[in-house]
Amino acid sequence: MKELPTGVQGFAMLRREDMLYVDKTARLLEMIRMGRRIFLSRPRRFGKSLTVSTLEAMFGGRAELFHGLVAEDWVHRQSEHPCPVIRLDMSMLHPYTSAEELDDSLARFFKKIAKKHNIQINYSDTSVAVLSDLVENMYDKFGDIVFLVDEYDKPILDNITDVEKSNSMRIVLRNIFTLINGYDEYFRYIFITGISKFTKAGIFSAMNNLNDISMQEGFGDIVGYTQDELNKNFKIWVKKTSDVINQNEEDILKDLKEYYNGFCFDGKIKVYNPYSILMYFTKNRIGN
Repeated sequence: MKELPTGVQGFAMLRREDMLYVDKTARLLEMIRMGRRIFLSRPRRFGKSLTVSTLEAMFGGRAELFHGLVAEDWVHRQSEHPCPVIRLDMSMLHPYTSAEELDDSLARFFKKIAKKHNIQINYSDTSVAVLSDLVENMYDKFGDIVFLVDEYDKPILDNITDVEKSNSMRIVLRNIFTLINGYDEYFRYIFITGISKFTKAGIFSAMNNLNDISMQEGFGDIVGYTQDELNKNFKIWVKKTSDVINQNEEDILKDLKEYYNGFCFDGKIKVYNPYSILMYFTKNRIGN
């Protein structure tokens, strides 16, 4: 019985510790092959961060993490020519309470990426200037870059009730994405996630080449667990819970379906929120 990855958002840790992993790499390969600029929105705790972490490991060619997974051969080939990855997690930035502090936090982050790859940064006054220097020098040194953004909308959502502040945060983000759009030929792949798509925020007009697959047919199960995945991957856990709460396995699956199987993003495939399922098997009870 593999340990449940409750609260674990890092793919490398999950695989190194041999935790339970529902293999989504086949779906990620399909997503990679269908386009170079992808946007995906999903609710909180739905596996977005794990998806970003998985893509980072895939493009980085970390073949040792993919043994037995569908993408194993693809990642093994990728390991021969790994891509440099800029992974921007907006929830991990240095604390900020204003647009100026957000800009400074972004600049610090990009400088850390540069230091990690031993890249010299000549301009350091704004986040856009640092990122421009980083992208140009990283491309010259390594070639095509992968750019991954997790929770792009956090600065806006954190200030959603303060119109002036959220607008100022939006401008900082728009400037970043405008620059990325201008350097399009430098990037092999761009993947952006968030909770919402702010269609009038200016961010998506700045990157007008993004393919939004959030509700696109064929990608409804790219995150979240399908019924088949639940039945296959959690069979032992269903049996364990059955013994603990003295309820037959069929009724457990029926209860899970009734309470948690209501998400549908493409009009066809229903999925479970992963966190809800993991918490159920951790606590052995239904909960909100």
